[in-house]
Amino acid sequence: MNIWGADEDGFFVWAATDGHGRGSGGVTGTGLKAASQLYDAISALEGDAVGSMNVVHLDRYARQPSYIYGPVVLRIRRDKATGEISLSPVGN
Repeated sequence: MNIWGADEDGFFVWAATDGHGRGSGGVTGTGLKAASQLYDAISALEGDAVGSMNVVHLDRYARQPSYIYGPVVLRIRRDKATGEISLSPVGN
């Protein structure tokens, strides 16, 4: 799977949180959209904030809908002091 486009079974899940436990997350079919949503979420949080994006697949054998999580493909961090946002692609 190319991290910027989904294969027929893959999705991208992202999550962002700040130092106070506030945050948001989402699931989308393309890495580019997930990265954009993650960036927007980090930008909206106050203070230090961190986030990541994973590749996921539906677990077709689970009794309840669930995902099988693959590797983290992107990490993002916002520095409280400077407001600077840094992206760190992982692997690939």
